[in-house]
Amino acid sequence: METIMTAKKERLKLTPEQLFNIYLECTAPGAPVKTILERYGLKPWDLVAIRKKVRSGAIEALANARPGRKKHVVAVEQFQQVSRELGETKDALAAVGHELSLLKKRVN
Repeated sequence: METIMTAKKERLKLTPEQLFNIYLECTAPGAPVKTILERYGLKPWDLVAIRKKVRSGAIEALANARPGRKKHVVAVEQFQQVSRELGETKDALAAVGHELSLLKKRVN
């Protein structure tokens, strides 16, 4: 008895980074898209799906982007220490300013 084997190609499990690199390769000017897709065992509709994911990911990332500095968490102790140093610096600056005004009065 003869067994017939079907030759199904196993699809490679590609990482998101690999998929993005395929997307970049295919969007290059004059890129042989069919050849690139065949190299990875992909079909044209796979590229359509990749493009949709890239587009939606980009839109989501841009929607969540906020202008200005990114906020970061600071420990309470560090905040209190910096606040004390700021207060001491302000007091020292006020004292120097007062001394300067006294010296200017003596000179005039």
